[in-house]
Amino acid sequence: SENANVQLVMGLFLAQSGQSERSVDRYKDAIRLDPHSPYPHYFLGQIHERADRMEMAIKEYREAVKLNASYAPARTNLGVAYQEQGRLEMAIPQYREVIKINPNDAVAHANLACALAEQGKLEPALFEYKEALRLNPRDAEVHFALGGLYETKSRLDLAMKEYEAALLVDPDFAPALTAIGWMHFDKDRKHEAMEYFNRALKGNPEDARAYFGVARIYAERGKQDLAMENYTKALELEKDPDRKNAMLTHLSGFLTTVCRDRGASA
Repeated sequence: SENANVQLVMGLFLAQSGQSERSVDRYKDAIRLDPHSPYPHYFLGQIHERADRMEMAIKEYREAVKLNASYAPARTNLGVAYQEQGRLEMAIPQYREVIKINPNDAVAHANLACALAEQGKLEPALFEYKEALRLNPRDAEVHFALGGLYETKSRLDLAMKEYEAALLVDPDFAPALTAIGWMHFDKDRKHEAMEYFNRALKGNPEDARAYFGVARIYAERGKQDLAMENYTKALELEKDPDRKNAMLTHLSGFLTTVCRDRGASA
């Protein structure tokens, strides 16, 4: 109805101008005036998702999908919300439905690939990433994700190719710069590694893995103060608990060596 659309537009206007919580009432009015429209549910879901109210967001996205099964944006967001909660078995069918609705949706193929990879289904994930890149070759994040998958499978040549493809799209894409840095590091090409880590930190001064790489190189060169400074930054910035543990293990080994050296030179 016309009144429902007025409320919907007002809600969108408020949300766009940074008044998200005020837009909620407008969307609820739109739902009351036109209970069969999926749109206010979708936009209300977005507000909840931005405010980290995931269960409420999921409820609204599900309602939008119930009202219009072929409304792809609502299915996409529903899938992403499920995936963020680790409910991959719920996310994957949503992405598959989006692909059925629009087979050329590169983002849906990439989302599906990511969820399959998290499930450990690497071959189907590879297929979906390649499909996403066939549809949109200029997506640095997807090139990077595919590179990471190849690295997991120890196909380092193909991994490097994808990381470099990501940099062709976006020369400052820090995750790819860091990944290439680590590949050089593992092959004992420390000078090249340092170059890539520094480029990564120029692109993203909060890249924990790049700081960790720099710290490792300084530690190997015996520059203990610079190593400590970069270890500290890496630990401050790292959010992933497993990576943080790996960093702490290295750091304790480094500190043992430092103490031993200081003891020997005392």
